[in-house]
Amino acid sequence: MSLNITVYCKQVSPDLIPQIMRRLNEYDMIVEVYPAFKFDQQKDIGFLPFKFRLKNPNWDILKDKELKSGFELYISNFDLNEEKANLKSKRSLFDKLRGKKQVDVAFAPPNIESRLQECKKAVSFVWHVLDSFELRFASMASAILAELTDGVCSYPADNIWYDNKDIVDQAFKEVIAYENSLLEKEIKFHEFNSW
Repeated sequence: MSLNITVYCKQVSPDLIPQIMRRLNEYDMIVEVYPAFKFDQQKDIGFLPFKFRLKNPNWDILKDKELKSGFELYISNFDLNEEKANLKSKRSLFDKLRGKKQVDVAFAPPNIESRLQECKKAVSFVWHVLDSFELRFASMASAILAELTDGVCSYPADNIWYDNKDIVDQAFKEVIAYENSLLEKEIKFHEFNSW
């Protein structure tokens, strides 16, 4: 099973990487991103690994261990007007002959659509449940990207559009709540051995 968070922003650039890493390291872990990662106009990045150590793990099994996790990352061009046009149902020949107009379909609530008008990139963070820490990295990295770019963060599966106020702190609280709900025997993790 996989889930997705999407951040819509004006642009992405390599200078965001050190800023994202600084912010990730403020949240009870020591993190490094895959050294060859270039955050630019690529479309099909795929799995993006992180090496990390939890400063205060809840479970003894994770103490003093270097771990590896991450998420799938995809970057695509975004145009709100094109997206809305794609949502419209196609008119039949009879509808066209009768002059029936296509009904405008909302992509998001009006206050969100006004922010999306300026966005040119959609960055998708996809995580899987086979690793207990993929949610941590997808959720935190997407929230930080939204914060740094003044972007719009969305959880499409439930049509949730996040407010950027305290978005990173809220994401961290949700991550900790999820991780604390797991028993030690339920933790699924990978030890870091190499990139």
